Parts: sequence; C-alpha cells; structure tokens
Amino acid sequence: MLNVYLILMKTTILMVALAYIVGAEAGCEVDISEYVGWQIQSSGTVTGYIDEKGEEIDEFEGCDYGRVLIIDYSSTVTCEDYGYSYAYMPDIVIMSNGPRSEACIDGDMYDIR
Repeated sequence: MLNVYLILMKTTILMVALAYIVGAEAGCEVDISEYVGWQIQSSGTVTGYIDEKGEEIDEFEGCDYGRVLIIDYSSTVTCEDYGYSYAYMPDIVIMSNGPRSEACIDGDMYDIR
C-alpha cells in the first residue's frame, strides 16, 4: 500500500511540474496550485476563430460564448465564457479535470468545451 501511495505522490508531482513547464513555455502564467488533479490534454497555437458569419479570421480576439477557436489550423475548441484579449497566433494549453476543460491562452484562462 505504501508503494502505491509513493507512486501516486510522484505522479502528482511530475504532472504539476509538467504543467508548469508547458505553461511557462506557452506563455501560460497561472497559479498551478488551483489545477491539482487536472491533466494537460494538448497544447498548440490558436490560428484563428470562426466569426458569426462562418468565416475564418486569422487572429485571436478572446472568447465569446459559443465562439469556435481554431487550433493549429486543424482542430477546434468552443468557448464557454467571455473574455476579451487580442493576440496574433497565441499559444494555447488545454487542461481538463474530467467534467471541465479550460484553456490557457496568452496568460488568461477560458472555460471551453
């Protein structure tokens, strides 16, 4: 039982360290103590979003509820809240704790699905 506890403890420490390292490289500055137990699902670059007319825009203007963000020209996530920010091709780190997912983009956290 002690071995299982030690393995779980080492795994948690490694995940927190990885979250810090990936976040630091991706310009994601958050208090990682709030994300204990979360897993990094992916990272990449926000290469644009789909506007209300269905057209691709090649910049990042924050999140608006229902806005579809394009990641690395090939995948998407959908914003679940609002937050304005402007950046050209910012890094994104997507984290999840199971029922919730959040994206760190340009130093800000956004709820996504």
